[in-house]
Amino acid sequence: MEFGARATGQPSELRPIVCDIQEFVPDVGFPTCESRVMRAERTFWEKATAMHVYCLAGHLRGESHHSRHWHDVVRLDGSGVADHAIADRQLALAVASHKSFFFKEKASDDSTIDYIQAVSGGLVIVPPDQWIDPLKSDYAEMLDSGMLLDDAMDFDEIINHCRDIQAKANSAGSRD
Repeated sequence: MEFGARATGQPSELRPIVCDIQEFVPDVGFPTCESRVMRAERTFWEKATAMHVYCLAGHLRGESHHSRHWHDVVRLDGSGVADHAIADRQLALAVASHKSFFFKEKASDDSTIDYIQAVSGGLVIVPPDQWIDPLKSDYAEMLDSGMLLDDAMDFDEIINHCRDIQAKANSAGSRD
């Protein structure tokens, strides 16, 4: 979970929260609840635009575990969320406008990163070759630490999948 003063939390929805072990211990009653959470389509655009910044600037805020964004975006695509997010142009533009105000970033050439352009046919989520190795090392550290499930994908496979997502997003965004 991520919280911050600059987050909008919108769009959101109520989602059930259940204990993972419930299915393995059916005779024990575990508490459940509903929680208001940000919709996964918003998460897709938040992650995709963070990836866009890395690809243009060569760095992300913070110290480590940036490769989770690439992993998560591929998983969101696999579940159909990415297609819904890409089709929601209003949401894409809302995320871009919000980030333009709160997260001004510079590309490696010192130009200002344009989030509106990123969601309007100019998204870059496949880093240049020189910036893939640091992500690959970060991903290996995440795997070694047990942060990801046992069925985690190979990082090269993730990057190849991101090429397809990038093309899909840019095709949809360029039709605006």
